[in-house]
Amino acid sequence: MITKLWADRRGSYTITFGLTGLILVVAAGGTTDMMRFLDARAKLQDAVDATALIVAAQHKNDGATSDSTADTAKAKALLAKTFSSKYGTLGTVAATTTVSSLTLTADVSMDTYFLKIGGLDSLTTTARSTAAWSVSSLEIALVLDTTGSMADSSKLTNMKSAAASMVETISAKASSTYSIKFGLVPFSNFVNVGASNSAAAWIDKGGSSRSSIYDAYFSEHADRLAIFTKLGKTWPGCVETRPAPYDVDETAPSTAFPDTLFVPALHPDEPDSGSYIANDYMGDQSSSYNQIDKMKNKKKYDNPSNVDFSNSTLYSNYKVPKGPQFLCDVKPIQRLTSDYSSVKTQIEALTAAGSTNIPEGISWGWRTLSPKAPFADGRTYADTENNKIMVVLTDGTNSINTFSTSLGGAYSSWGYPYSQRLGANAGTNQRTGLDAKTRSVCAKAKAAGIKIYTIGLMIDDEDGQQMLSDCSSGNGYYYNSPSASQLQSIFDDIAKKISKLRIAS
Repeated sequence: MITKLWADRRGSYTITFGLTGLILVVAAGGTTDMMRFLDARAKLQDAVDATALIVAAQHKNDGATSDSTADTAKAKALLAKTFSSKYGTLGTVAATTTVSSLTLTADVSMDTYFLKIGGLDSLTTTARSTAAWSVSSLEIALVLDTTGSMADSSKLTNMKSAAASMVETISAKASSTYSIKFGLVPFSNFVNVGASNSAAAWIDKGGSSRSSIYDAYFSEHADRLAIFTKLGKTWPGCVETRPAPYDVDETAPSTAFPDTLFVPALHPDEPDSGSYIANDYMGDQSSSYNQIDKMKNKKKYDNPSNVDFSNSTLYSNYKVPKGPQFLCDVKPIQRLTSDYSSVKTQIEALTAAGSTNIPEGISWGWRTLSPKAPFADGRTYADTENNKIMVVLTDGTNSINTFSTSLGGAYSSWGYPYSQRLGANAGTNQRTGLDAKTRSVCAKAKAAGIKIYTIGLMIDDEDGQQMLSDCSSGNGYYYNSPSASQLQSIFDDIAKKISKLRIAS
């Protein structure tokens, strides 16, 4: 058969063989072209995905100054760098935006090698990607340590700069459909709820229905706000911590349950003798030998004598006038607001003084975010289009000074240590009790749906670092800052996480 085929001179088999060979070449080569095409399409999709994220981030940061034309120009420039020309020639690039997303499309034309034989000179592919950012509203409470140690190593200066920058960065993303509110809670010995709230229904006025701790430091019932007035002073706004179980929760205050009300802090006049001169600002008017009885004598407030508001000698670095306002140096809190300029101004006005009372700061941070009174500014926890976030910064471990006196130490939102509001074994400087309260309030706030970021600033104590880590919402929510200069990058990172972009499709 082969001999006959070889001897045949009519040519039909040759033509057939040639055509068949051509088809085989085109088919084999076309497969190569298609493999190149599929590779180019995958590379284009990767490049468009990455570019969409970058341009979307810039669009959000630029706000009203960015539009589709500008976004398209940025995308073209980026794709020209990230998409290699060896995979094809970049063609049309277009970016379109909505309130919450940016969609980028781009096409690429690839020259063929073998498919040209079949009249197909090039292949074109298109990639599309949408980068969407959350349109959930944000409620953010900044709980910031303003204790005396924050004055060291430029800690306060760096914290104020970083926190204000964070407010500016995140607030720039607000829109008519994407509301962002900030609350500010400075803390030290106390939290200051603002003197303007003296007449608020949730402030304990000392009436017939009053908290069980209201008269703890008076021999008989006394009107705390009236004492301020009699002494020519104005209540500055600090409050005592509520009795348990309301001390570290968001229970709404009600006159029907007096222990839920907030008692105005009034630093008692301490005894005239011995080591009780940290805040001795009037005569004892008592013949008792018991120092606690001298301090609690209510009659001295009715007709004050030997009034002395000179500077206290309690701490060498704390020279401030004695009086019922003593140790209430912390700045007032700011309820949730969208007045970003005001928040930044208040951050800049923060000053450093006092001891570290972390649980009181976090408790009030929670209350600023809460939908419950006293403020009721926060959205309901069931609102899936809203995120509640707390950022807590401290430069030290819990500490309210304890002394070897009958009072047990310094007055704070927890009263005097001898009252044992932090437990019978609160530890040196009450740290054990304060740590337990911190863990409790963090667990409760997180269970309510609040995301907590914590920052430990120059804290060498491992237990203190661990407590802050445990207080946070988990991996990526705790930051250990060995120096104040790192605060800017930490706050920047938190800001990015809060407004993180995602690929939607």
